[in-house]
Amino acid sequence: MWVTLGPDESVVWRGKPSPYLVKYWIGVAAAVLLAGVVLLVWLLPADWSWLGWLVVAGGLGLGGYAYVAYRSVFYVLTTEKVYRKTGLVRTDVETVRLERVQNVSFSQSLLQRLVRCGDLTIVTAGSGTTGLVLRSVNHPSTVNGLVTDQLGGVTGATAGV
Repeated sequence: MWVTLGPDESVVWRGKPSPYLVKYWIGVAAAVLLAGVVLLVWLLPADWSWLGWLVVAGGLGLGGYAYVAYRSVFYVLTTEKVYRKTGLVRTDVETVRLERVQNVSFSQSLLQRLVRCGDLTIVTAGSGTTGLVLRSVNHPSTVNGLVTDQLGGVTGATAGV
């Protein structure tokens, strides 16, 4: 695993963005690809076939991008930190220590509500900006509860010191 755990740290939850939204974008890509084929076969004259090939390439590119974007994002919540890893060739890992978290919330668009996913926003102390956003998390209210539970553990552990 790409997360290095401390001596008393353990993994509470790990996840990826919802595959349903990738299926949506793959569907859009398939529609664009089909439109390109229709243009090539039935609608465009031979000297305009480059436009059909351009639409076909756009559909393939959109589908490939959606798939790679889904396969290259990972989320991990431990007893001490929240991690987000992105990238296949160039990898970026963002870490937020739970002791710095001020607020956790989630939001859902209409499409996200239909497929039971949402965006989890973690606000950190002292930065003035959002610390971390976990996009298209499956069952965001459950993950929000897990993070909140871990915050209680961190707060309780530091309060007695």
